[in-house]
Amino acid sequence: MWKHYLVGLLVSVAAVYLFFRAAPPSQMLSSLDQLNLWWLAPATAVYILSYCFRAIRWHFLMRPVALVKFKPLFSALMIGFLGNNILPAHLGEVVRAIVLGSSERVSKSATLATVVLERVYDGLTVLFMLFIVLLFVDLPVGQVKGSLITTQNLHTAGWLGLALFAGLLIVLQAFRWQRAASLKIMAWIMKPLPQRFSTKILDGCDAFCDGLAVARARDLVWIGFYSLCTWGVLALWAWMFILAFGIQLGFMAGVLMEVVLALALLIPAAPAFVGTFHLAAAATLAFMGANPGVAGSYAMVLWLNHFVSTTLLGLYYLWRLGLGWGALTGKALQDKAG
Repeated sequence: MWKHYLVGLLVSVAAVYLFFRAAPPSQMLSSLDQLNLWWLAPATAVYILSYCFRAIRWHFLMRPVALVKFKPLFSALMIGFLGNNILPAHLGEVVRAIVLGSSERVSKSATLATVVLERVYDGLTVLFMLFIVLLFVDLPVGQVKGSLITTQNLHTAGWLGLALFAGLLIVLQAFRWQRAASLKIMAWIMKPLPQRFSTKILDGCDAFCDGLAVARARDLVWIGFYSLCTWGVLALWAWMFILAFGIQLGFMAGVLMEVVLALALLIPAAPAFVGTFHLAAAATLAFMGANPGVAGSYAMVLWLNHFVSTTLLGLYYLWRLGLGWGALTGKALQDKAG
């Protein structure tokens, strides 16, 4: 695991350096005077609402595995995001699959498959939002001073993201529709491994396939609907903080902010997305016309709101479920193939 920490740490250090180079701390501190604190409570409530929509969507993704109610889904979700705040490589996603699998006595591998599917739907939704922005928003031409973002880079990121998520969706659907053939290919690939390891991996892949199905076509409609709700509310959250700094930009500024943040958070980073989150948020706001000091302050406040909200809720549900730190460390992760 230390290698994941090291790679992410190096990326985060570089991102933090670029962030402070673009937005000096002295400018950020002076820009904090522009923040209207009255926006903080409603923006936080909106942010938590996005996780409610995620939990409802997860219910429909879980239907082929088990019928799970909102409360255990929301609890596992928040513990997972707490895990993302302290573990590298998005391992919080594994944590929440383990927590839900244990609490509801369902296959952890199948549950993990629903988490993977969820991330694919997230990616496709974000790309749809990017398409809307590029189609209907008059974006700046060329390089904007204080920003690393250009319209051309957004186009490139969109095509690369489409290739990534479409390719992943094809692979997952191959396991769903050609399960036997896909498992045979996996068995052939793992021939050099000892049989006890290959058998365990194949059993996990077989259970993983159970979570790739969607019970009914109607469920797919609801999954798409709640994906749009989730990311629409997140865009609203980002926009509310833009308004809190007194910046007069339309709602599509929040949409673009969430698109860039979502794409940036695919990059390996230290736990809690330190550096990559800040740099992406500041660069996006600077791209839309804010001065570097305000853009940097905005990025810091937005990240703090995300980090504090998810950490406190995750700790609360960790306590409510009677789980210790073992649920977020190697002890729990060793059970992920269960």
